[in-house]
Amino acid sequence: MTIIPHPAAQGSGRTRLPAGSDAASRSATSGRIAVPLGSGAAQGCGYGHTANPFAGSPALLAAADLVVDQALRNVFTPDPLLGPGLSQVASVLSSVVKRHGTLLEVAFTDVLKNRGRYLVMRDVPMPITVPTQELIRNSSISQLGETAIDLSGVIAQTVKLDLVVIDRRTQNAFIIEMKRGGGKSEARKVHQIEWILRCAQVQGLAFLKTLGFHVANVRAVLIDVYGRGGYSPDLSVSGRDIDRLFEEPVMAAIEAVTARITTRLRADVPELLTRALGTLEVTGTVMPMPLPPRPMAR
Repeated sequence: MTIIPHPAAQGSGRTRLPAGSDAASRSATSGRIAVPLGSGAAQGCGYGHTANPFAGSPALLAAADLVVDQALRNVFTPDPLLGPGLSQVASVLSSVVKRHGTLLEVAFTDVLKNRGRYLVMRDVPMPITVPTQELIRNSSISQLGETAIDLSGVIAQTVKLDLVVIDRRTQNAFIIEMKRGGGKSEARKVHQIEWILRCAQVQGLAFLKTLGFHVANVRAVLIDVYGRGGYSPDLSVSGRDIDRLFEEPVMAAIEAVTARITTRLRADVPELLTRALGTLEVTGTVMPMPLPPRPMAR
């Protein structure tokens, strides 16, 4: 991945993307908020639409292998209930699932930056102001859809956005939180993430201007890859709808790295299970299965 400095960086010595002719709007003005540096932005080149290269992408497949390798090398503490064998199996599987979520974001980013149509920035810090929070608190979802607010006033909190994606062709921008969505998230987490996204939606135009980008529209999106996270339909996009939204083969890359991990697990987990069964042996015999529960008395 080619890394360019976050647009908020000053004096980096590298070329930045043009963000409009009004240079004065890039400088800090009275009441504006200085935005800190993010971890990096992925830049592609050209708009060529070629055959999907991701089914055999060496970098992504190597990253998928690394997910399993790191899980197998993890140092774990045996759980008193499970014992060492089952604890190791549980440790490996939970680690792979967690790392798989991070890998999905990598696959998504690689697809967009490789095609060149999009500028992709990852781990972007964004301040949320008190006026923005008050607007969200006092407005309905339908009212917020067409609302924009200046980025000014007291900072209530600073959050880190998973991705900021700018479509060079349409000049539309997406502020994205990405979730694996393999199961329903707890209500508190859903509320917190949706709150952040709605704040990002209404102050998105002003926020991107502080980074030097003048875009036509900003949309906050929760990418719920498998669609089971339980997020609001007006924010979330899942499965093939991700491809349709970005007009790129995102799910092909996701399916490729997922298949690679699945293949590795099917090769490595049987040995772990054999070892785990060995730890259940007591004096040369396998521990008996628990008896079924007795029927309740009528």
